[in-house]
Formats: sequence, structure tokens, C-alpha cells
Amino acid sequence: MSITSKVNRKMAVKKRQQWCIIMATLFLLNGWEGAVLRYTSSIAYAELSVEQEKEMGRRLVLQIEKELEVIRDPVVQQYVDRIGNRIVSHIGQAPYEFDFYVVKSSDPNAFAVPGGHIFLASGLIIMASSEDEVAGVISHEVGHIKARHIAQRIERAKKLSLATIAGILAGAIIGGKAAGAMMAGSLAAGQALALKYSREDEREADQLGFQYLIKAGYDGWGMVSFLRKLHRMSLLSPGTPPSYLSTHPGTEDRISYLMERLRDAPPERALEGNGKGLKRVQAKLFVEERESQTAIKHFQSILKGEPTDLDGLYGLALAYKKMGRIDLAIEELERARYVSPQDGEVLRELGICYFLNRRLDDAVSLLQESLVIHPGDILSLYYMGRAYQEKGNFEASLDAYLMAKEINPDIVDLYYSLAIIYGKRGDQCNSHRNFSTYFNKRKEVKDALIHLRKALQYCDEKAEIQEEIRRLEGVLKEETSSSDS
Repeated sequence: MSITSKVNRKMAVKKRQQWCIIMATLFLLNGWEGAVLRYTSSIAYAELSVEQEKEMGRRLVLQIEKELEVIRDPVVQQYVDRIGNRIVSHIGQAPYEFDFYVVKSSDPNAFAVPGGHIFLASGLIIMASSEDEVAGVISHEVGHIKARHIAQRIERAKKLSLATIAGILAGAIIGGKAAGAMMAGSLAAGQALALKYSREDEREADQLGFQYLIKAGYDGWGMVSFLRKLHRMSLLSPGTPPSYLSTHPGTEDRISYLMERLRDAPPERALEGNGKGLKRVQAKLFVEERESQTAIKHFQSILKGEPTDLDGLYGLALAYKKMGRIDLAIEELERARYVSPQDGEVLRELGICYFLNRRLDDAVSLLQESLVIHPGDILSLYYMGRAYQEKGNFEASLDAYLMAKEINPDIVDLYYSLAIIYGKRGDQCNSHRNFSTYFNKRKEVKDALIHLRKALQYCDEKAEIQEEIRRLEGVLKEETSSSDS
């Protein structure tokens, strides 16, 4: 085995350990009161209120984002949000808003945390054969949250000792083989707790999730087919089953139950558009997960059998782009454009590559074409703004950035670009405020505060800025207190 292969294998094992740490911790949240979550025993050991559950979820998400790499690609995020929000629109009144995250991990997994947060592994989406399967997993996790299973589990788990939690946290810090030995008992306790307490939860989450899935216009078979796929994986590798099955027990019973529901369910017509975009999202995630050369070989093998496969050309171009071979990426995207001249995603990616290749006029032209086909496409607007910025057309650049911000205010780099443009126009107030937002979204609170305090010198809305400064100072104090203890 080559040195590179050994390093990659060690990294993959470490990522899997980190994923296991997170999954075990979700069953042991009560013990975090003295560590990450900073909760008092009265909160940790009593049934959580909605507000406490929201706060616990917020803090746990921050911790998960430290342990695992969350994928920020707007195309991937929009795809998952579209499915998730479509399902959530059919659950009735919910105590909180739902947020969906995609984590970089080849292990096909998903989990929910308090407060309406649902995490999907990139490997799960890549493994799906249809959007119905992705929706089936999401609807199941929505069922867990709607039934507030996590809050109930916390109350029941009060018998666990802090030593168990210490093993998990120590393992997370140390990593490697020592961590595996230290965590062995803790993980076993976590899995035993899941098996003992969550089989009924799984049945209820399936009941609710199936109901939401059908109402949202998806094929209920998606829940069954994906569970069957995971079950087959566990049979092929009994020593290392997918971690999803460790945290979601009773697979065979779940499959039998869902098959009964499918037989009894009234026929529902699936809505048009199911599955639209899955192949492109899978291509993006595959390139994100794998080494460039591995991704290149994968898509080349697809194209060997079908040279005009549009998704293969698209994926190969993304792999070349990741490797830094923008020239080769352009070649593949031009081939894809020839196959399908009106493919908005191909036009967008080609426009981005031309921007990266400093062909600014071509970039603007292609991105405009993409926006005609897909009005409001975030990446097309963002890169068109960057292209205009490089051309010195700051007004057109600002217009494109502001349009992108109105459609999706969660793109972090957008605020950096806005800060630069406002600075070039001499608007120091908005420049520093956007720099502050940029650093705040990156969880760099100190830098966010620096720019907010500078904004006070230039802005008229001093009371609003001072209130935000006080809020961030509180966040910084909390972070400092947490790290010191």
C-alpha cells in the first residue's frame, strides 16, 4: 500500500471515529451539562421545555460543526432544503423552525438533534437511488423531532454517570487508537441505550415520517428501499455495519412495518419534479468527498461506456476544477454544452470556470444565459458579481451581490465581497458591517466585534450596532468561559 493510501485510510478511520463520537453523544446529552452544553442538572435531568431544547440544539450544532465538516455548497444546500421544507410543510404546527445540514462523510448516516436540526452524511445522498429515498430518511428524522424523542431520551438517561461522558469527550480530544480503547465502554453504553430505549421511538418516527412523506407527494417505497439497502450492507459486512443502523435499531421490524403501511396506504400520485437535481448533487458530493484523481477515474469510467453522458461530463469537469485544471474542466463543460446547450447548471459552471480563467466577458455572458434559464440561481449571481467586480463595474457588481443576498442570505463569502465593494465605493459603514457579518458567520467573533466597533465611527444606526456589539460580547464571554473550564 502506498504512503498516500495509508494516510487517506487513517484519515477516513479518524473521520469515522469522529462520526461515532457524535452519534454516541446524541444518546448521552444529559451528561454534557458540565462540558459542552453547560447546562445545570435541573435542565439536564428534567424534561426539556421547547426553549431549552432550542438552546441545547444551538449549542450542540456548534459542537458538531467543530467535529465534522459541514458542506456549504449552495446547490447542495438548496437541494436538501427543498426536500426538507416540502416535508415540514405537511407536519402541522411545529415548535421551531427546521434546519438541514450535509456533513462530509462517506458513511451513509443521518441524525436529528434538539431544536429542529437534521444532519445528513454526504455518503447517504450519494448512495440514494432516488429523491424518494433521500426524502424518506429526512421524513423519518423529522418524525423524531416532531415527537420530541430526544427530549424524552435525555430525561430517561439521567442514570448515566459523568464518567461515561468523560470517556466520550476524552476520546474526542485524544483521537487515534488510544481514543478507541478509551471510548469502547462509552460507545457500548451509548449503543445499548439506543437499543433499549429507542425501538418504540423508531416505530413512531416511521409512522409520522411515512405520513409526512406521502402527504408531500413522495413515493413511500423510498423509505423501504433505502432501509433494505442499508440492511444488505450490514449483511455483507457484519463486523462493520453502517452506523445508521447502530443509532436506528430494529431494521427488519421497521421494513416489515413499512411494507404493511405501503399495502394499506391509499394510492398517492407522486408530484412532478421528484428527483430533479439528484444526479448533479451526487456528482458535487462525490467530488467533495474523494481525492481528485479518484473522482476523475470514476467519471471517466462512466464516460467510457457513454461518452455523451451529461452527468458524467459535469462530474468530470468538477473533478478537474477541484484539481486546479481549469483548462480541462472547461473542455468537459464545453462538451456538455454541445450535448445540451440549454442546461443552466452546465452554463453556470462553465461561466465560473471562465471567471477563474480570467475570461471575464465570457464569464458574464454565460452566467447571464444561466440566469435566463434559472432565474435567481445563487452561484450565477454571486460569480457574476465577482466578474463585474474584477472588470471594475462596481455598480453592476453590487446589484448582483444584493440580489444573491436577498435570495439566500446564508452564503458566507457573499458578505466579504459586499464589504469589499462598499469599501471601494467609500461606504465605510456598510463595508465594516458586512465584514462583521462575514466573520460572525465564520464563528470568528473577535474579528466581528472589531469591525462592528469600527462601524460605529461611520454609521448613523448607533443604537442598533451597540445592541449587536453587546450580543456578540456575550457570545465571546460564553466561549471564553467554556474553553477555560
